[in-house]
Amino acid sequence: MKLTISKEILVEQLNHVVGAIDKKHTSKILENIFIRATENKLQLVGTDLEIEISAEIDMTADTLGQITASAQKFFDICKALPKDSLILLETDDKQRLHIKGRRSRFELATLPADEYPLLDDIPIKQEITIPEKILKNLLDKVSFSMANQDVRYYLNGMLLDFSKNNILAVTTDGHRLAITKNTELTNSIIELEQKIIVPRKGILELTRLLDSSSELPITLQLSDNHIRVNKDQIRFTSKLIDGKYPDYQAAIPTNCELSIELDREQFRDTLARVSILSNETFKGIKIKLYDGTMFIQSNNPDNESAEEEMDVSYSGDVFEIGFNVTYLLEAINHLEGDSIIFELFAPDTSAVLYSSADIDTQYIVMPVRL
Repeated sequence: MKLTISKEILVEQLNHVVGAIDKKHTSKILENIFIRATENKLQLVGTDLEIEISAEIDMTADTLGQITASAQKFFDICKALPKDSLILLETDDKQRLHIKGRRSRFELATLPADEYPLLDDIPIKQEITIPEKILKNLLDKVSFSMANQDVRYYLNGMLLDFSKNNILAVTTDGHRLAITKNTELTNSIIELEQKIIVPRKGILELTRLLDSSSELPITLQLSDNHIRVNKDQIRFTSKLIDGKYPDYQAAIPTNCELSIELDREQFRDTLARVSILSNETFKGIKIKLYDGTMFIQSNNPDNESAEEEMDVSYSGDVFEIGFNVTYLLEAINHLEGDSIIFELFAPDTSAVLYSSADIDTQYIVMPVRL
């Protein structure tokens, strides 16, 4: 294999691919990146067996071939070369990978490309074309509340519920729930109703690949066991979690009797200040409502405390409830608009937060005992 390529083009595509590769793995080849030069393309592939990211670059190679080399070392070398460099990639008779840029020379050990676990073609069940920013915004609004290494493995990911002209996304870690949907897919054809659970790493890497300002269409391909997203010359593939997602509708409280409209930034900043002296482990705060006032208080094991008041439209009986302030702040930070609605039901019932600027997004936060 022998080819010459612009540093900027190579690094841009490498940046997409390396996110799929584990830096430390029990199988050495899974720390490598797959590099293949064909007649008119350079293909780069990274995988951890759960997700695979492939990028293609249009170019003509001097000599065709394929090899694998350490992804991190290869990426770091290419990034470190001088700006506007042309990079020469070449393998020798001993199958060592030589990287040359201006006056720099590097030689990397390799492993055979034939041993690399490339994902075979998947049996596509349905294909959906949607604007890139719609998928990106859906993922951004709820990905923060995915569980991480929970024994309930189906929580370590995101539920995507596809129905006619509608994609609904749900995440929960058992303490909070985030739900959003997009009902404006008038130009997208969703032929089959389908629910899938995409694992946490897949969601995080896919979010990194997508652009929230792009109106360009991307293609989602769904099978029983995989999701594949095609964007320009990048192909993202992830295995799905085989499990039944909890009934998220049952976790949404109904028949609200106490609804308060709050200035989003004022509420966020007040919570942030009071949280400074909250318990570092549990992050608990107490909210008390009475006579047009919201009283917010925190304390910690060092007998330190913080409290602050906000004017609110409330005239009922005294109402007290506790929350993990981090969960409230993360929900508020992902809401749109200048004001938010804070719905409270009972001291032992979850609260609901949403914004009139985005009625298709809701965040449910469980209370805590203080």
